[in-house]
Amino acid sequence: MNINMQLLENMTEQERFDWFEDIPEEELLAQLDAMAEPERLALLEKIPEEIRCNMGFLSDQEIAFQEARTRYNTSWPAAADFGGFSGKYGQQYKDWLEAYCPEEFWELVCKGELAALCQEKNVEVGDFVEDTVKALLANNPAPDQNTQPLEHVGHMNALKAQAEELAEPLMFGGHQKGELGVPRMARPVATRGRAKNRFFDGTQEDWEALDRDADSASDHEFALIEDGEASPF
Repeated sequence: MNINMQLLENMTEQERFDWFEDIPEEELLAQLDAMAEPERLALLEKIPEEIRCNMGFLSDQEIAFQEARTRYNTSWPAAADFGGFSGKYGQQYKDWLEAYCPEEFWELVCKGELAALCQEKNVEVGDFVEDTVKALLANNPAPDQNTQPLEHVGHMNALKAQAEELAEPLMFGGHQKGELGVPRMARPVATRGRAKNRFFDGTQEDWEALDRDADSASDHEFALIEDGEASPF
């Protein structure tokens, strides 16, 4: 099988997924086994995460967790390591970090800094939303609260929704939610007792199954990366 890396580089995410999905798994594994390590790693990085996981390789989340856990010599994370509920906006930021920036997310978890960062983000976004609603009211006053209470509530809710949409780049790395693309959540790390990530495409039952996986996970479920080892795959 002849794989043109430049062709893969120029493909969209969907085109790359469709292209790899058409290749029999046995053929693709044989190609990977026959390649030198640098070329093998380059190809693995181009294989869509879902397909790569189905072939038995680690997910992006597992790789990021493995690297952070090794770097900081931490135990398997418990619910407390994720800082609990971080407020409406802090929680959205936390979910975005895990789904789109797993390397940063798991480093923060292992360093014990995730909760404080998300709480700060909750305050930052909350203040932005409040200030934006005030600015919007200046140009679009609400109906009188005493004489038109229902209209007043509806108007204020609409302005808050508009302000929250304007605040999305603060929570999602400079992007609107609709611009985020595919989350890196093909196979999350099994962790106990935390709320389902809103970017996780599975059901609540699927997410809760991760709790059961975590209950049976040993400290050696992942082969930890040794110093100087080149590949996490």
